[in-house]
Amino acid sequence: MKKREFQRNAALELYKRLTDICVELDKVPSLTVCTKHYSHCLELRSGYNKIQITIKQTGEINYQLTDMIGSTVGKQIYYSYGAEDNHAEVIEKFVNDFGRLYKDFLLAGTLHDFDDMKLSYDADAGKALRKYESEIKKNNL
Repeated sequence: MKKREFQRNAALELYKRLTDICVELDKVPSLTVCTKHYSHCLELRSGYNKIQITIKQTGEINYQLTDMIGSTVGKQIYYSYGAEDNHAEVIEKFVNDFGRLYKDFLLAGTLHDFDDMKLSYDADAGKALRKYESEIKKNNL
């Protein structure tokens, strides 16, 4: 899969997953999708909390988490394109990881104190999200 096709497919599949989650949870959040300067950007907001996911024409996927007091660890790289990679598998894991984060975000309504999560294609999303999800369960959100 070429970089542009990868970019297009990743953005489309993520958008589909996010809208499915909104329907499943019966929520109407602030979800903005834009394309500029050879990038697809999805911005998910809840109050003063934000998840921004950028899929670049170069094949790089990065994200930034901002909590209600504005703290953030900056942009994090989720995946950097490799021509030999199984791109369908990369897109599937990307969509599953960020779909899970987004669902948790909608349930909790905040990223407060959890904006330091590190997600990447090479890492286990369960490990990164465990603390966040246990806090949601603890608070019965």
